[in-house]
Amino acid sequence: MVVFSYNMKKYRKKSGLTQEKLAEIIGTETSYIGQLEINYGKPSMDMVEKIAKALNIEPFRLFVDDAVSISNNSCVSDNYLEGLTAKERQDLLNRIMTLISSNLEQILQPEKKAQAISSPD
Repeated sequence: MVVFSYNMKKYRKKSGLTQEKLAEIIGTETSYIGQLEINYGKPSMDMVEKIAKALNIEPFRLFVDDAVSISNNSCVSDNYLEGLTAKERQDLLNRIMTLISSNLEQILQPEKKAQAISSPD
């Protein structure tokens, strides 16, 4: 969610929108936008789609770390996403949304799962 928060703020600023204007466009409160941008709140899938639409980006971009990273002699950069075909982007989006959807309860309530593991029935 840290990547989501960072990217949301980055793309909002790149779009020239204030938190207030983004909130108005997607029908929410300015404080909620602020919470998301500091990694305090967790958006629903519907809200992720609204945010992406308002920012004129594909939803998966909110979850992808575009920063250059070097690991095991492989370099991944901003150019990676630009090099994908429309079908590859859609496939990536579908995989990300599936992963998020399948782990949504754990993402939203990680302490609940931890409690269930530590206290068997």
